[in-house]
Amino acid sequence: MQVQDRPGTPRNTRRRVAACAVFLALVLAAALAPAYAAAAPASAAPTAQATRYVSEAGLTAHRAAVVNAAAVVNAAAVKAQVPSTANPLPGLDPAGDPANLSVLVNKSRPLNPATYAPADLVNARGSGQYLRAEAAAWLNGLFQGAADAGTGGLAVVSGYRSYAQQQQVYSSYVNLYGQAQADLISARPGYSEHQTGLAVDVGNANGSCGLSTCFGDTAAGMWVAANAYKYGFIVRYPNGYTNITGYSYEPWHLRYVGVDLATDMKRRGFATLEQYFSGNPSVHASITSGADLVAADAAGRLLRYPALPSGGYGVPVQIGSNWTGLKQAFVVDWDSDGVYDLLAQWNNGTLGLFKGWPGGAFSTQIVVGTGDWDAMTITVGKWSSDQGYPGVVGYFPDGGLRYYPNTSGRALTYRVDIGTGWAGLGLTMADWDADGANDILATTSSGLLLSYPGNGVGGFKGQPSIIGSGWGTMKALVPGFGLSGPGTRSITAQTVDGYLVDYGLGLGVWGPQRQVGNGWGSMKLFK
Repeated sequence: MQVQDRPGTPRNTRRRVAACAVFLALVLAAALAPAYAAAAPASAAPTAQATRYVSEAGLTAHRAAVVNAAAVVNAAAVKAQVPSTANPLPGLDPAGDPANLSVLVNKSRPLNPATYAPADLVNARGSGQYLRAEAAAWLNGLFQGAADAGTGGLAVVSGYRSYAQQQQVYSSYVNLYGQAQADLISARPGYSEHQTGLAVDVGNANGSCGLSTCFGDTAAGMWVAANAYKYGFIVRYPNGYTNITGYSYEPWHLRYVGVDLATDMKRRGFATLEQYFSGNPSVHASITSGADLVAADAAGRLLRYPALPSGGYGVPVQIGSNWTGLKQAFVVDWDSDGVYDLLAQWNNGTLGLFKGWPGGAFSTQIVVGTGDWDAMTITVGKWSSDQGYPGVVGYFPDGGLRYYPNTSGRALTYRVDIGTGWAGLGLTMADWDADGANDILATTSSGLLLSYPGNGVGGFKGQPSIIGSGWGTMKALVPGFGLSGPGTRSITAQTVDGYLVDYGLGLGVWGPQRQVGNGWGSMKLFK
């Protein structure tokens, strides 16, 4: 085989304390195919079971694959910075429904209707402040976590505010500080996160630094900033992001967005919801979401099935033609420019790149590898933090596993041998254990699904584990991002009889599974 080159200040604290007093006073006073079916046959539902380590007796060859000397990197040499395996673009556009847990509310996105009131408010921790039921339940865990960490504990200061209450609060700030300053520290009525019932202001249990930036420097404030995401909360207005959020630093203002979204923001380094939902920098590109599904039909039409907020797929849009002769293909941001590209493994032995253009459509083929690529079983993704681009991992019929780094965003240039004993396994690259480093998910001829944990620097760590059985009926496993809502991850499986089943991914565990389509038997899914 050849790989071929081709071309908070003290003044602010005093202002906050004064504002807090005013606020507390006010509070006290006031149809194309494929089709979609409702139920899958038994063959479409392999077992997604709890992880267990591969037995000594049954899978010696697979164990050998991850202890190959070329694959294992000494733990001391593993870098702290692992590759970002999450989708480079958000799964879905920001929600506008005020009842949606991921609703984006800011100065340019008011609530609709402006006088919206949640239907499921509950008294949060008996504080007399109200939150939506799910947010209040997770707040209990956050408070317990803070107490267990020895921070001195937290207190609820403020929760839900109605349109009328927010109108009073905002007007009082305008009277105190003038409109320009009020707009930095308070939302106008109809534009407030507190009105969603998903925002809560917290403070130290002893009352110190109440609604003041100094809260962020206390033990409780620092713990909240580092750990709130584990309970589905984010610090909504972090320090240094006023130019993005429109509001000054508020370490006490927490927003519930759900554990999936909050964890995804943490993993990918997004500090604000505005940045998380900024979307594809080229909104007119042919593929704009990692939740969408791309496939080629028997006639060679390239189709994009847009993900729907309901969790299924919409009417397909044709984005290409003449896609016959594929062995398999992948949707990947090959050159890391924020626009999705296509990598095609052809039956004639060529590996070709079709670069996605910001305005839509793709480039003509750029050959990134020639020879006998058709003889390989491959998977594509970010395999090493040493490289800024995704690469290729695969094996020949001899079972020798190789990693081909992509060092330039275009052609492949060399290979690294990383394992043995892989013959006959199906390969998919995904972050099974949610540690930020991609893993290899492998299906065996007997239908077992194995997870080989990646170390983030081009090799493996630990031993493989069995994470499911009955997967021999699957033609393709496609990693997805956002199909069940922002921040969610999943594997969409195509069965041999044409069903699509989506399996949620958690922190090394399976989430809910559901059928999301049928009639896909003749389709070639892009992984």
